[in-house]
Amino acid sequence: MDSITQVTLGSAVGEAFLGKKVGYRAAAWGVLLGTLPDLDIIINPFVDNVIELRNHRGFTHSFLFCFLAAPIFGWVIDKVHKSLEVGWVRWSIMSFFIFLTHIFIDLPTTYGTQILRPFSDTPHTLDSIFIIDPLYTVPLFLGLIVALILKRKSRARMFANRTGLFISTLYLILGFGIKSHVHSVFTESFQNQYGMYEQIKTTPNGPSTFLWTGYVEKNDTIYNSVYSIFDEEKLLEFTAIPKNSHLIEPYYNDRAIETLLWFSRGYYKAEMEGDQLVFYDLRFGRGDFWLTDDAAYVWKNYVRIDENNYAYTFEQVIPNFSTRTSNLNRYWNRLWGNAH
Repeated sequence: MDSITQVTLGSAVGEAFLGKKVGYRAAAWGVLLGTLPDLDIIINPFVDNVIELRNHRGFTHSFLFCFLAAPIFGWVIDKVHKSLEVGWVRWSIMSFFIFLTHIFIDLPTTYGTQILRPFSDTPHTLDSIFIIDPLYTVPLFLGLIVALILKRKSRARMFANRTGLFISTLYLILGFGIKSHVHSVFTESFQNQYGMYEQIKTTPNGPSTFLWTGYVEKNDTIYNSVYSIFDEEKLLEFTAIPKNSHLIEPYYNDRAIETLLWFSRGYYKAEMEGDQLVFYDLRFGRGDFWLTDDAAYVWKNYVRIDENNYAYTFEQVIPNFSTRTSNLNRYWNRLWGNAH
């Protein structure tokens, strides 16, 4: 999730565990600990894009990290606030759940979280929430702010914070239910029109759990469609996107292509721009939210090939969505089930 959400969640969890005992200090430490797992990016200036992609949401987003880091930070925080007589165990429990909830809110996003590192580098994802979703973050933020304004011993303070946590968690759980419905719509619609497939993925299309994109792989082609939970029509129109796997086949064992295939989980498109090999990760959509006939793909990589015909790294283009009024209006209308 985005940094604001992670900071807010960490702070709210800290407040829930020790706010009554230590006041604003619990929320403040929650800000720091809620941000900590994402500091894996500090190595980025010193490594190439292959290592950067492999490392992000790696060990610091694993269950093992939670168990190892929590007592360390619990001990450190206890030393800083020795006079509060909380004890390192309680600080450690708070730290553990802040780290754990950081992982659990990243897991439902599309990017992928390596929760089993170092035993497995598979990026796990539930694809049930967009990386920015105000409907999750706003209740959490409001509950926390109200709590921090109230007196430490006030019951209303605890109630406000826990209410924010409850509403956000309920929305997250609701997203799993919506995901199940959406996935069944895409699966049934594709099978009725094209028969069996190799794999299928459904992801939120933009900052909500109301509009979704589906990607279905069959015969070196990705079939794409958009569906709103308010759509009356369940027979979807799919657009065929050729993967062009033959373009990257000579480089399958090279570190750049191997990493891009590992990350994209097969939902990609390759093409040539002149003499330049380009690799798109389709899961992150297009600048038009897939709502027009054509637009630039968000996740684009220029594959760098050396003089020995070895794909050694890639240059990632910064993701970008079009914020033009026409595009936002189109998205808003499509969100509510209207034709685009």
